Amino acid sequence: MTNAAPPDEKKKTPWWLPIIVVLGAAPAIFSLYILYFISRYSIAHDEERCPYVHVETRDVSAGVRVREESRRCIDEVEEHRWLVQRGTEPPMELGRYPLEAAQIEDGFPWTATLDDARVVITVQNQGRGEIVLREPRPGEMPEGP
Repeated sequence: MTNAAPPDEKKKTPWWLPIIVVLGAAPAIFSLYILYFISRYSIAHDEERCPYVHVETRDVSAGVRVREESRRCIDEVEEHRWLVQRGTEPPMELGRYPLEAAQIEDGFPWTATLDDARVVITVQNQGRGEIVLREPRPGEMPEGP
Protein backbone atom coordinates (compact mmCIF):
# COMPACT_ATOMS: atom_id res chain seq x y z
CA MET A 1 0.00 0.00 0.00
CA THR A 2 1.11 3.50 -0.80
CA ASN A 3 0.61 6.66 1.24
CA ALA A 4 0.20 8.90 -1.81
CA ALA A 5 -2.63 11.43 -1.87
CA PRO A 6 -5.45 10.87 -4.30
CA PRO A 7 -4.86 12.71 -7.62
CA ASP A 8 -7.96 14.93 -7.31
CA GLU A 9 -6.96 16.40 -3.90
CA LYS A 10 -5.60 20.02 -4.14
CA LYS A 11 -2.10 20.71 -2.89
CA LYS A 12 -1.74 23.32 -0.17
CA THR A 13 0.52 26.34 -0.72
CA PRO A 14 3.50 26.28 1.65
CA TRP A 15 3.18 28.79 4.48
CA TRP A 16 6.47 30.49 3.54
CA LEU A 17 5.60 31.19 -0.12
CA PRO A 18 3.67 34.46 0.50
CA ILE A 19 6.61 35.72 2.56
CA ILE A 20 9.02 34.99 -0.30
CA VAL A 21 6.71 36.79 -2.77
CA VAL A 22 6.50 39.90 -0.55
CA LEU A 23 10.27 39.94 -0.01
CA GLY A 24 10.83 39.52 -3.74
CA ALA A 25 8.46 42.37 -4.61
CA ALA A 26 9.87 44.77 -1.97
CA PRO A 27 12.81 46.05 -4.09
CA ALA A 28 10.49 46.80 -7.02
CA ILE A 29 8.04 48.67 -4.77
CA PHE A 30 10.92 50.59 -3.15
CA SER A 31 12.27 51.51 -6.62
CA LEU A 32 8.87 52.87 -7.63
CA TYR A 33 8.77 54.95 -4.44
CA ILE A 34 12.22 56.40 -5.23
CA LEU A 35 11.12 57.28 -8.78
CA TYR A 36 7.99 58.94 -7.40
CA PHE A 37 10.02 60.98 -4.90
CA ILE A 38 12.56 62.10 -7.53
CA SER A 39 9.89 63.10 -10.02
CA ARG A 40 7.86 64.92 -7.35
CA TYR A 41 10.94 66.85 -6.21
CA SER A 42 12.01 67.68 -9.79
CA ILE A 43 8.56 68.84 -10.85
CA ALA A 44 8.09 70.83 -7.66
CA HIS A 45 11.35 72.72 -8.21
CA ASP A 46 10.64 73.68 -11.80
CA GLU A 47 11.32 77.44 -12.19
CA GLU A 48 8.00 78.05 -13.96
CA ARG A 49 5.90 76.18 -11.39
CA CYS A 50 7.72 77.50 -8.36
CA PRO A 51 9.55 80.78 -9.00
CA TYR A 52 11.92 82.49 -6.59
CA VAL A 53 10.71 85.55 -4.68
CA HIS A 54 12.81 88.50 -3.55
CA VAL A 55 13.92 88.38 0.09
CA GLU A 56 16.51 91.14 0.39
CA THR A 57 18.93 93.26 -1.66
CA ARG A 58 22.12 94.69 -0.19
CA ASP A 59 24.48 97.23 -1.72
CA VAL A 60 28.10 96.05 -1.51
CA SER A 61 29.69 99.07 -3.21
CA ALA A 62 28.80 101.61 -5.88
CA GLY A 63 27.00 99.73 -8.66
CA VAL A 64 27.36 96.30 -6.99
CA ARG A 65 24.40 94.65 -5.30
CA VAL A 66 23.66 91.20 -3.90
CA ARG A 67 20.10 89.90 -4.01
CA GLU A 68 18.81 87.01 -1.92
CA GLU A 69 15.81 85.10 -3.23
CA SER A 70 13.93 82.13 -1.84
CA ARG A 71 11.21 79.68 -2.71
CA ARG A 72 9.36 76.93 -0.89
CA CYS A 73 8.12 74.36 -3.38
CA ILE A 74 7.81 71.57 -0.81
CA ASP A 75 6.74 72.31 2.78
CA GLU A 76 9.81 70.64 4.27
CA VAL A 77 12.41 72.60 2.26
CA GLU A 78 13.03 76.28 1.53
CA GLU A 79 15.66 76.99 -1.09
CA HIS A 80 17.68 80.24 -1.10
CA ARG A 81 19.92 81.67 -3.79
CA TRP A 82 22.23 84.67 -4.04
CA LEU A 83 22.74 86.77 -7.15
CA VAL A 84 25.31 89.48 -7.84
CA GLN A 85 24.39 92.39 -10.05
CA ARG A 86 26.97 94.83 -11.36
CA GLY A 87 25.60 97.94 -13.00
CA THR A 88 23.28 97.03 -15.86
CA GLU A 89 24.69 93.52 -16.41
CA PRO A 90 22.28 90.62 -15.89
CA PRO A 91 22.45 89.07 -12.41
CA MET A 92 24.91 86.20 -11.85
CA GLU A 93 23.87 83.41 -9.50
CA LEU A 94 26.67 82.53 -7.08
CA GLY A 95 24.94 79.72 -5.24
CA ARG A 96 21.76 78.15 -3.95
CA TYR A 97 21.19 76.05 -0.85
CA PRO A 98 18.20 74.37 0.81
CA LEU A 99 17.05 75.00 4.36
CA GLU A 100 15.45 72.08 6.17
CA ALA A 101 12.19 72.62 8.05
CA ALA A 102 13.93 73.11 11.41
CA GLN A 103 16.04 76.00 10.03
CA ILE A 104 13.42 77.85 7.97
CA GLU A 105 12.43 80.26 10.75
CA ASP A 106 16.04 81.34 11.32
CA GLY A 107 16.81 81.69 7.63
CA PHE A 108 20.31 82.08 6.26
CA PRO A 109 22.14 84.98 7.96
CA TRP A 110 24.67 86.28 5.41
CA THR A 111 27.16 89.04 4.71
CA ALA A 112 28.55 90.39 1.45
CA THR A 113 31.96 92.02 1.07
CA LEU A 114 34.44 92.87 -1.67
CA ASP A 115 37.77 91.04 -1.83
CA ASP A 116 40.13 91.75 -4.71
CA ALA A 117 37.22 93.48 -6.54
CA ARG A 118 35.14 90.27 -6.31
CA VAL A 119 32.01 89.85 -4.23
CA VAL A 120 32.36 87.34 -1.39
CA ILE A 121 29.17 86.13 0.28
CA THR A 122 29.47 84.35 3.62
CA VAL A 123 26.36 82.43 4.62
CA GLN A 124 25.87 81.09 8.14
CA ASN A 125 24.38 77.62 7.90
CA GLN A 126 23.38 76.87 11.50
CA GLY A 127 24.97 73.68 12.77
CA ARG A 128 26.95 73.16 9.58
CA GLY A 129 29.37 76.06 9.51
CA GLU A 130 29.85 78.74 6.90
CA ILE A 131 29.20 78.65 3.18
CA VAL A 132 31.50 80.99 1.24
CA LEU A 133 30.52 82.04 -2.27
CA ARG A 134 33.01 84.01 -4.39
CA GLU A 135 32.27 85.90 -7.53
CA PRO A 136 34.37 84.44 -10.33
CA ARG A 137 36.95 86.36 -12.27
CA PRO A 138 36.03 86.95 -15.91
CA GLY A 139 36.04 83.58 -17.71
CA GLU A 140 35.76 81.52 -14.48
CA MET A 141 32.77 79.57 -13.22
CA PRO A 142 31.26 80.46 -9.80
CA GLU A 143 32.89 78.64 -6.87
CA GLY A 144 30.84 76.43 -4.57
CA PRO A 145 31.48 75.13 -1.07
